[in-house]
Amino acid sequence: MFSASNFLPEALPNPADLQPAANLASVFEDIHNYVYANEGMLKDKIFNEVVRLLALKLHDEQHHSTVGLRFGITAPEFAVLARTGNSEFLSRLRQLQVEVIERFPRIFPDIPFQLKPLSLANAVAKLQLVSLHNTSQDAKGEAFQTFVYRHQRGDRGEFFTPIPIVRLAVEILAPTPTDRIIDPACGSGGFLIEVISYIFARNPSVMRSSYIQEQVRGIEFNPDIALSATIRLAFEGAAGQEISCDNSLLSNPSLDASFDLVLTNPPFGSKGKVEDRAILRHYELARKWTKTPSSEWEPSTTVLPGQTPEILFIEKCLRLLRPGGRLAIVLPEGTLQNVSYSYVRSWIRRHASPIAVIGIPQEAFIPYGTGIKTSLLVLQKGHEGSPQATFMGRIHKIGYDVKGQPTYRRSSSDGRTLGGMDSALIDEDVTTMAEAFRRGPTEEPYPPELDSFFLPAIELNSRLDVDHYRPLDQLLISRLSRASSKPLSSIASILQLPDSFRSDGTEQIRYVAISDVDAISMSVVSSHLMHPSEAPSRATYRLKAGDIITAISGASTGTAQQATTIVSADDEGVICSNGFAVLRDVSQVDPHFLLAFMRTEEFLNQVRRLMTGHAIPAISTADLGKVLVPIPGASEQRQIAEAMRASLEARAQSAVLASKALHATKLYLRRLAE
Repeated sequence: MFSASNFLPEALPNPADLQPAANLASVFEDIHNYVYANEGMLKDKIFNEVVRLLALKLHDEQHHSTVGLRFGITAPEFAVLARTGNSEFLSRLRQLQVEVIERFPRIFPDIPFQLKPLSLANAVAKLQLVSLHNTSQDAKGEAFQTFVYRHQRGDRGEFFTPIPIVRLAVEILAPTPTDRIIDPACGSGGFLIEVISYIFARNPSVMRSSYIQEQVRGIEFNPDIALSATIRLAFEGAAGQEISCDNSLLSNPSLDASFDLVLTNPPFGSKGKVEDRAILRHYELARKWTKTPSSEWEPSTTVLPGQTPEILFIEKCLRLLRPGGRLAIVLPEGTLQNVSYSYVRSWIRRHASPIAVIGIPQEAFIPYGTGIKTSLLVLQKGHEGSPQATFMGRIHKIGYDVKGQPTYRRSSSDGRTLGGMDSALIDEDVTTMAEAFRRGPTEEPYPPELDSFFLPAIELNSRLDVDHYRPLDQLLISRLSRASSKPLSSIASILQLPDSFRSDGTEQIRYVAISDVDAISMSVVSSHLMHPSEAPSRATYRLKAGDIITAISGASTGTAQQATTIVSADDEGVICSNGFAVLRDVSQVDPHFLLAFMRTEEFLNQVRRLMTGHAIPAISTADLGKVLVPIPGASEQRQIAEAMRASLEARAQSAVLASKALHATKLYLRRLAE
């Protein structure tokens, strides 16, 4: 409990009494700690209440400095408040609230403060002698950023984009003072704040308030967060009208083609689909798309019952841009790679040119409430003057761990141990990624720790994810193509139709799952006897001796642990999971040579680059059929095949001998027990 005699003046402060805050972050921290200790309020509630008080404080400084400040509490008022629970202080605070509601009717809620009167008095007392107007922009920005970070991680993660990703997007777009900028899903304004910081670090002569008020806009659907963004921008010099509380996805033609840059991290589909037909009917990407005979995607007139918000935001953002304008958007990586989103990527390529695609490590968003794998996609609207190459990069070190704690480099280049909290020692490669983009295509090698490259635009296909275009993989494909390799689908049939065992009778079946095939010995090590009615839904294909089966889903696919084997006569008739692809009627190569090739890095790397999904990575049978297989001469092929055949026979014999040894041991132990 604070004491009136220690903290409070006898009269309300005059404008001359207000002083810049030396450490505004500590003021916010003190308010938070008092409320948390005395009211037990959740952090998001504390956040909302403090933001509303800051709105009143800013309004008071901007509109009452010449007629008498109202945001404050005196010692006599506190004495009455402590005794009766009411005072002139509360009436004056309510009047300020009414004025702010009239100023921001859509984002400032007309509800009483949730804080108890004494908590309100404490917060106002901490703020009343601070001049927010005269406190430095850096101090205000740092304080609010720290406050936002503390209260929006985890349960409020949908409104927060990790700072390293925000900075990377801004560095790549490199805004200028003449660019008009918008974030249509701005949350608490992180992208906009970083743009402002970038502009004025490089253009100190530009008038700050004029630039922000004329060039910067944000839209946020949640009123509480829109108010947060409004206050945050007001700290930078905004007038208070730069953030609007609206649903960006609603049709608003007046904003179309009005902006030079769009930066955004839209809500992802896990939060639910947009189902409002008043919204969906305005979007091509909310329609059903079909492939034409020429393999082009075309939209129909049928509107889908729902669409994930990030897909609609892609179309919305490009509408907002002028021709030649640029977009930086954070998207789930599945949008850039999954077959189900092929039509989305086709639409993107019609309307925009990819400037950059940067894979973001999974831990980047984990501290903020989601483990979705994401990428930063940078586009230029239209194709005129589009880049001849697309920058591709994969960030490996974001600068913090899954708990949001900073990670530091262990040693400097000269071997000295590093320590302390110097931000220059943060272990991250985001900075070097931005530098590689700015440097442009070059003959010089990139730093070995940096996974980035420029891909000629002509080499882009229907996928946009970084992993699909790694240079070593591209080199492998080129080498195999020059060697007259053949697609797997041209030398083997890949089964598509399930077996009818479920309706054929009551005979029991043997079922084999991926875990029943040992990747090292390339053999079926177990199976499960069951009635067809007990078979799992994945039970699909009936095997024949000589079939080759290989796993096409799961974390081990595309690695040395990928389960692959050739079906023996003993396993004829077994039913296998559709987690396998079944290769039958192998021609042009010996099946045992093909099995040997399927154990090589050249095969596995091709599988990996064609896989999609991160929760359950998988490769479709259609994509598996695209894997290139070299065809050696008859003599070399026979030599490899015979070696593989002998290896399998030796392993089978080894298993028989091991079984005999185990049986003999059991007999010996049984005699000892008699």
